[in-house]
Amino acid sequence: MSHIALEEWKNYAREEMDDNKRTEYEEHLYSCDQCMSLYMEAIEAVQDELPSIEGPSLYTEQVMERIPVERDPVMRPVKKQWYEEKVFHYVLATAMTLILMASGIFGELTKITTDFEKNQQPSFTENILNKTTALLDSVEEIEEQEAE
Repeated sequence: MSHIALEEWKNYAREEMDDNKRTEYEEHLYSCDQCMSLYMEAIEAVQDELPSIEGPSLYTEQVMERIPVERDPVMRPVKKQWYEEKVFHYVLATAMTLILMASGIFGELTKITTDFEKNQQPSFTENILNKTTALLDSVEEIEEQEAE
């Protein structure tokens, strides 16, 4: 593999070569660590010759001019409606709870759930477990009878 000289990398950093050669050098940088270190040296060597980017550029200034600026930067607090306040929601929830408790709705709900639990059929898993246990018990009895 041929390496590129430091002077060539300096020309690359100064952009003093055609596009085809620049593309070739860029592809070479991906695969060669030695040339990457030479390129870094070249950048440091020609750093003073490169244009500085310290201040805002013309492009940045144009973009900043297009951004709309709010004329009144002070945020005024927005007055909430009475029904948007948290206190209203808490009072409403408390009132509804008291009404439901006084009407006996919660008692009816608990009665319905207990009735449901009383009338509930055993689950599929319970049926299989009961049948398996019965089968194992019968096998044990047969083994005990044969052992006698």
